[in-house]
Amino acid sequence: MTLLQMSYLLEIERCGSINRAAQHLFVSQSALSNAIAEVERELGITVFHRSNRGIALTDEGRTLLSQIAPIVERSRKVSNYYSERKAENRVRLSIAAQRYPFCVKAFVEFLHLVEEPQVEVRLKEMEMSAVIAEVAAQQSDLGIIFLSEMTEPFIRRSLEEKHLTFHSLVRLRPHVFMRRDHPLSKEQSVTVEQLRSYPYVAFAQTDSNLHYAEEVVVGTAADFDQVVYVSDRATIYSVIAHTNCVSTGSGVLPDGFCDERVIAVPLLTQQEMHLGYITLRGVELSDKGREFVEILRKIMAEIGER
Repeated sequence: MTLLQMSYLLEIERCGSINRAAQHLFVSQSALSNAIAEVERELGITVFHRSNRGIALTDEGRTLLSQIAPIVERSRKVSNYYSERKAENRVRLSIAAQRYPFCVKAFVEFLHLVEEPQVEVRLKEMEMSAVIAEVAAQQSDLGIIFLSEMTEPFIRRSLEEKHLTFHSLVRLRPHVFMRRDHPLSKEQSVTVEQLRSYPYVAFAQTDSNLHYAEEVVVGTAADFDQVVYVSDRATIYSVIAHTNCVSTGSGVLPDGFCDERVIAVPLLTQQEMHLGYITLRGVELSDKGREFVEILRKIMAEIGER
């Protein structure tokens, strides 16, 4: 009798039905029936009584299951033990970020450096409030966000309340995203007033607080006659590439990581984007976390020199 057959018998008894056991085990009923028949033939006993009402253990079957249950349970404990040991050796890194293409570029460069055989890394693109919540709950090791002159006091209070630290990477002048043949595309720079003649596309936010907005022209979306809300980065670029919609942000469009039909034109404003990453206070980044930050810092340094 094999360990697999023992497991089948225990599951059949637990479910009280070959049909239900087959569904739970994702095997056919015939496979379970054959397993029962093989065990009964090998041991020379009858394990289950069969009737129109279903199945029930015989006295011999009850004795058998009492002996094999500890064996199956011990096998599970051994498997779990080694699975947990394997999991402990796995390199893990989780990054939460606002929807920036340069974060994807940094993540891809980071992946090229990973040599460990057992790795689990994640990049989660989400809205700012979710990034902050992720890091505060230790669901992600670090989060990439930006501050502006208008939002910084509020965001820093929020970070302080959640025991998070903001680490500065770079300060940038914001840009306007638009399609290459947009009516404003030939301008050396544009003003917010010029933008108001066009639909403004923004990321939809679960939290309605404007301080969590991902567009650097915070608080102006309501001033536009036409506002379009989307939920992901690919969609916002597609909308901009095919319409006269505009949006505002860092202006960083790394080659190969965004829509080539979209360009960035400097925005005339006194505001700056203060880009950085957040970590939980008192929790040191892992070696892999520090590697990612160094890659991100290098990309940000290149951006700051433009």
